[in-house]
Amino acid sequence: MMIKVGLGPIIDVSSRILILGSLPGDISLSTQEYYANPRNHFWKILFCIYNQCIEKDYELKRAFLQRHEIALWDVLKSAERKGSLDSNIRSPNVNNLEELIQEYPKIRAVGLNGRKAWHIFNRHWGRHPLFNMNGIKIGYLPSSSPVPGKNVKSFDQKVKVWQNFLARST
Repeated sequence: MMIKVGLGPIIDVSSRILILGSLPGDISLSTQEYYANPRNHFWKILFCIYNQCIEKDYELKRAFLQRHEIALWDVLKSAERKGSLDSNIRSPNVNNLEELIQEYPKIRAVGLNGRKAWHIFNRHWGRHPLFNMNGIKIGYLPSSSPVPGKNVKSFDQKVKVWQNFLARST
């Protein structure tokens, strides 16, 4: 199995909300762009919530995140994985979220995009004092992935959950 290494964070000093996925899929890794698979709902969800047309250009997407004080990263730095499915992740190596949060202290909320990100986060940082003592809100977000599975919500249901999380986090 191939070891896949994730992307660096998209974050700046004004970021207040951090959205964490598990590990970028193959299309994202090859383009070096978060959520590059056109079937993934991530960008569509965010642009829908903010009632804006989806930008095609990645730099404009990054600027959109910055305007809305949203940062992106993943819970995993690297892992063995065949293909792009989270269920194929083996030998996970987690990112240093403690260092990131300390470097960017305006982060007030962390949203976990999908069950794999949620489980990994809770296993490694769920009881970490950095998140508990600093009052950082942690929330589960239904996966933006288009891959069908159990407990998959409709697009409109996903938008509603994500919108509620973002509204409570600002």
